[in-house]
Amino acid sequence: MLNSVLKLFGLGGVLVMLCCAANGAVFRDRAAFNAASQNLHIIDFESVVYTEGVLEVDGLLFQSPVGMRIDTQQGGKVLVVNSVGEFTQVTILLPPGTTAVGCDQFTTPMIVSIDTGESVMMDQSNTSTFVGFVTDQPIQRLIVSLDFPEPTPSAIVDNITYGQRRAGNEPPVPQLLTTTDTGRVLALDSVTNESEPFHILSTHNFATDGHTRISLFVAGVALEPADAAFVTVQAEDTQQHIFDLPVEATARVKNLSWLSQVTIRLPNTLATGNFNVTVTVRGKVSNKAPLRIE
Repeated sequence: MLNSVLKLFGLGGVLVMLCCAANGAVFRDRAAFNAASQNLHIIDFESVVYTEGVLEVDGLLFQSPVGMRIDTQQGGKVLVVNSVGEFTQVTILLPPGTTAVGCDQFTTPMIVSIDTGESVMMDQSNTSTFVGFVTDQPIQRLIVSLDFPEPTPSAIVDNITYGQRRAGNEPPVPQLLTTTDTGRVLALDSVTNESEPFHILSTHNFATDGHTRISLFVAGVALEPADAAFVTVQAEDTQQHIFDLPVEATARVKNLSWLSQVTIRLPNTLATGNFNVTVTVRGKVSNKAPLRIE
């Protein structure tokens, strides 16, 4: 299942992002950042094994034109980004739906920034090594970089934390993933791992009723098996008729802690044709994404 998901949406993230005016906040205190965020995941590099090539951890992709390594410093494992002359840079591609990200960055001077425009220049006068950003719009990249002085110091990065912005006591909004090439819902047959179009009945089926089960994938929420009772899925046809798609299971996707999976059954009441699908978690409705049933 994991390989099928990655093949469909790739490492760079693929969902149709929510777009709104940027309203970013910068945090230098981790406790304050945590209070402004929710559904947080942390990469601390303690169990990361890396030698050369592409570094991918929990679906995050680390890119550096000048090389990097995992090293033990200050009593723990950290990511060390090498420098060449006057240039140091690492770009971290974040999961879809990320609106909060932070890290400990131990080297100064160094610039820590995100692609929505917020940036922090760290220098020797800083009393905190933590930098965090929380925004109203999705963050796709966290960048640690410097192009002065000579020689430019290597960057030391640890405890990368990412999740979603907290809006009061409101639960996070689920983000339904779509494929990069078509913009359609990311969905797989739960038995064959094939993508759409789907059929209501299937001969490749573990259930005795013969109905097709498909898996949808959502970011921004952390779903466990016990959460199935709080999740609903609906499909809307071109005539604005609404169909309930029974939710049979919810879970995290293995090796991708930020991604959740919702398994639904296609009912007899569902017609054939094109639909817009939404996932609702604890009253919060996701974006719409097209799905075809034949």
